[in-house]
Amino acid sequence: MSAVYKFEELFPDQIEAAPVAEAPAVPSRLTDRLDAKLAELTAAGYRIQWIEISEKDLVALFLEGGEQAILMDPDPDSDRAWYGEFEIRPSAKDFVWIYLEGEFEQMSAHIIS
Repeated sequence: MSAVYKFEELFPDQIEAAPVAEAPAVPSRLTDRLDAKLAELTAAGYRIQWIEISEKDLVALFLEGGEQAILMDPDPDSDRAWYGEFEIRPSAKDFVWIYLEGEFEQMSAHIIS
């Protein structure tokens, strides 16, 4: 028998439940999660190079953010798209990948699912 068990047995009214920390609420919309991650990375001093996004997630951005969510580059010679101030590229990979500089010597990526 452990000392903890013996204490609980002798003094059951003195045992208090430890407070349970609640996990921070995760936004349900992809646009909200992406905006939050971009703001967090930018505030931390990282330089976002580009965003890669799956077709499924690209459709979700359009449905949530409307036609203005993704804008084509105004330069007719440039085949690029933008999410706010960040270049966004289609990807065959699942999820949203944010490529940045500043975390490691080489470029790194953060994933939003």
